[in-house]
Amino acid sequence: MAERLIVWGAGELGGRVAALWNGPVLGFTETSARHDDLLAAGVEPRLGSAAPRLKADDCLLLALPGYQNQQLALEALVEATLPARVVIISSTGYYGIASGRVTVDTPPGTSERAQAIAQTEALFHKWTNGRGVIVRLGGLYRLGRGPFSAFAKRRRIPEKPPESKLPLIHYDDAARAVHQVLIHPQPRPVYLGITLPCPTRREFYTAACQT
Repeated sequence: MAERLIVWGAGELGGRVAALWNGPVLGFTETSARHDDLLAAGVEPRLGSAAPRLKADDCLLLALPGYQNQQLALEALVEATLPARVVIISSTGYYGIASGRVTVDTPPGTSERAQAIAQTEALFHKWTNGRGVIVRLGGLYRLGRGPFSAFAKRRRIPEKPPESKLPLIHYDDAARAVHQVLIHPQPRPVYLGITLPCPTRREFYTAACQT
């Protein structure tokens, strides 16, 4: 296992993963807003791009928010040193609006967002020469953040098929799962991170309305 971890996108999720690492960690962010928290967790904060700091024996976690930011990071990494282990945080949005059983082998959805996420994963696969690991996470939540909190504030239900699944995972559970992928001696190429059972949108928002 690589000794040093570099987290590009040390925010809500990336910061949690960084705090679990047993070794030196560099946490890259767009602003300094979270730097005090990172320092308190034993993480060395940095601003800007992680690309120039990469070494061949590093472990890299790409955890920037949104596929657009992940794409920009990958474009910056094209000429960078490929670390020993690279993990990217992707999304179950890859599958689009799914109502049936979903696995890592389920093809991407046809929506514009699903196709864009698939393109980001393809770009990652190309840069890592197929040696990178993709972790597709469901909707992240914690107290005060996530779909329930958004509903509680706005009292508005998103206009999506009511029988489609709403995959979710708590930030802490996601961080532990990603950490295990980072330290695994022989990880799989793709992981799906959600909490089971996965409710339909009808079930979730019916329960939310009754709370």
